[in-house]
Amino acid sequence: MEGIRRIVGNDELITNETGLFVGEDGVRTVNNANEVAHYEYGAVLASNSILEAMDLIDIDVSELELGDVLQRHGQHTTITTIASSGERFVKGNMFPADRKVKSGDPVSLTVGYMGGSSSRAAYAVKEASELPDGAQNYLDELAKPYFNAYVTWMEKIYVGMKGYEMYQTIEDVLPKADYHWSLCPGHLIAEEEWLCSPIYENSQEILRSGMMFQIDMIPSRPNMAGVSAESTVLLADEKLKNEIQIQYPDLWERMQKRIAYLKNELHIDLSDDLLPMCSTVAYLRPYLLNKDHAFVVEA
Repeated sequence: MEGIRRIVGNDELITNETGLFVGEDGVRTVNNANEVAHYEYGAVLASNSILEAMDLIDIDVSELELGDVLQRHGQHTTITTIASSGERFVKGNMFPADRKVKSGDPVSLTVGYMGGSSSRAAYAVKEASELPDGAQNYLDELAKPYFNAYVTWMEKIYVGMKGYEMYQTIEDVLPKADYHWSLCPGHLIAEEEWLCSPIYENSQEILRSGMMFQIDMIPSRPNMAGVSAESTVLLADEKLKNEIQIQYPDLWERMQKRIAYLKNELHIDLSDDLLPMCSTVAYLRPYLLNKDHAFVVEA
């Protein structure tokens, strides 16, 4: 900035034009079929890593072991990799350590690569009786309302929706005053983990075809650990869908398999404008040691 000021010689001529890139109608906020195809690699990498880590979780498995399966293919991560069991960020350390999973521990897993990130937060238990004191109602008080909001997000979003509409949709089913969620209910992603978000209170920004979203809500309740199933999705109109189908038929086929799973197995009435970028979208095990049970929408 100092170099620019010396050349220009007048601060009044220097303006912040970040909005050209990440503001409303910013050139980086939408993606074409080619960009989607490249970004899917990172979204899938993060998703597969998280699923493998979830399958690995067991009593006495260390954070280091979990962290090992979150790092893939020598690729650069776009967010601090989290593999935490028990209290997070002890003495300022954000990275996996030699602590081992204990029954009743809150567990957090997060990894991101260029094009997408995935995160899971839940308890290392098999059933409710193993939950720590004060968290016995975790399923009904936090996990179920979160999953309901997540499903609502996926069912209600559409191309042309205004940001405030989605914000209010989530506020209606997961009131901020009760669930204390921070940030915003969904943000854009690209080469970095967080690009920007058109979804905020009173936002008049339009949700447009080509926007890639992280379904990222972070609720909290007193005496309870978090819950998370953050994954990556694409908002697409018929034009973009046709371009993906013609230019990248293998990608299109993978997306159709994911859609079939979401509709037929999880019973989510997925928005016609939403394409899942990876296979673990909406896949949430509230009890991480019970690997045969995940949330579904009641038929």
